[in-house]
Amino acid sequence: MVYDAQHALEHPDAAGWALGALDPDDLAAFEEHLQSCEQCPAEAAEFASVARSLPLAAPAAEPPADLDVKVVAAVQYAVMAESAARLTEPAAPATTPQAEAKPSAAAKAHRWWHLHWINPLFAALAAAAVTAAAFLGATVFESAPALAATFTLRPPPGQVVGSATAAARIVTGGFQIKIDLKHLPRLGPGQFYECVYVGQNGGELVSAGTFSTSNGTVTMQSAANPKKFKTIQIRREQPGVDVQRAPVILTGVAETHS
Repeated sequence: MVYDAQHALEHPDAAGWALGALDPDDLAAFEEHLQSCEQCPAEAAEFASVARSLPLAAPAAEPPADLDVKVVAAVQYAVMAESAARLTEPAAPATTPQAEAKPSAAAKAHRWWHLHWINPLFAALAAAAVTAAAFLGATVFESAPALAATFTLRPPPGQVVGSATAAARIVTGGFQIKIDLKHLPRLGPGQFYECVYVGQNGGELVSAGTFSTSNGTVTMQSAANPKKFKTIQIRREQPGVDVQRAPVILTGVAETHS
């Protein structure tokens, strides 16, 4: 069947039908349309096969922490290997043709590298690798932001659920705080967590951000200096409730670093 782009624009619900995402009114209208249309059933069937494969998709994954180091090392090794091949390649002796037909291992290595570097595809890949290495190398060897404070967060007296550790670093525009969370209480519908810096008298609160995960790592940024706002809290909140009244789940006091 010839694909009719105009028809697809007029009846765009095939994908939504295959995914089960149509609201009841649209679903009823599209299923009625399917009874008299020649093209939409075929399109819906194609989308249905794609929808069935979605659960098989690979889950999202973070790259290994040492990926940048490995890339830089691989590029450096490749450059050193080519340089070594050039340095160890002997001068061509004035001998018989038979001897010339048996190049040394170093000469073979050099020829292999030479052929790969002059091949346009390999040259493009090499350029990309060198660019990536330069970028990653700058990332690897660039000094980390200065550590301003660390925190150990524990639940209030009488509560035994949840814990966290945090590190605040000096960054452009303020302070970045990275919090490693463990076993925070489960949130109810509409609820969320907020990390707040607490002033010396407990009345001034400065937010570092909100999140909804109970385990794992969250990174936020705030203008609050942990040398002044030495206490941080994780509070459980919900819309319509002031943060001052939100229950405190974890509390930690800064251990400042010069």
